[in-house]
Amino acid sequence: MCLAIPSRIITIDNLMATIDVFGARKEVSLMLMPDELQVGDYVLVHAGFAIQKIAKDVFESGKSMHETALAISILDIVVQKCSEAGGNVVDSVRLRIGKAAGVLPDALLFAFDAAKLDTVAAHAQLEIEAVPVGGTCNECKKEFTITGDAQFVFACPLCNAKSFEIHSGREMEIIDMEIS
Repeated sequence: MCLAIPSRIITIDNLMATIDVFGARKEVSLMLMPDELQVGDYVLVHAGFAIQKIAKDVFESGKSMHETALAISILDIVVQKCSEAGGNVVDSVRLRIGKAAGVLPDALLFAFDAAKLDTVAAHAQLEIEAVPVGGTCNECKKEFTITGDAQFVFACPLCNAKSFEIHSGREMEIIDMEIS
């Protein structure tokens, strides 16, 4: 699975560009881009390379990256709850995210760090508790938990039956946050 970060180009020097992602800046290579880019263009960046130009409205809509939209939603909730509790600063946020929730933790951490600037959570640490995929087999009637990075279950890992119920691994929730 490819993780591509949507970014705006702020400077170009030959085949290198400085990109901006919600205030975070990084140098990336433009050598994989078939078309010439200009300052102000939006690109998807993967592993230090701009790999695709994207339209400004796609970038601004958040549709170019699922984790960016999630990070912004988490920040909206955290900022609101901090205000409701009379706090001034969010110090940390803890999440539970299931392995089968379709969220890339590293991408979410990156997006959260980029999006939190200029908010009460600007210095907050995001902690993610990974929840493994688990279920109960309808054939052998035993519960199972998938260890490692598995996101999908195609058969009971105990008896190889194809009939089972998944009961964990799809979670996506804010557990708590520390404010001051």
